Amino acid sequence: MKISGETMIFKNENGFYTTSISRKKEDGTYENMKMFVNFRNGIEVANKTKINIKDGFISFYKNKAGLSQVKLVVLDFEVLETKSEDDLPF
Repeated sequence: MKISGETMIFKNENGFYTTSISRKKEDGTYENMKMFVNFRNGIEVANKTKINIKDGFISFYKNKAGLSQVKLVVLDFEVLETKSEDDLPF
């Protein structure tokens, strides 16, 4: 399935990239699901970078327990904003 659009990319201490999707529940609260993100070899993205995906697709991988997990594969993108680790929310 092809995918495009804006998302925030997070990079953890092990160098793995994630993003999340959310849905609004009937009670008005939100529920989030994290998914791993893969970029082409050699591409580095800073933590908390907002990107516009121009070309990508949804795929999956098997986790250690052998269960299928969704992942996002980004082939082409542009950086929209990079947040500093020192940025404060106020």
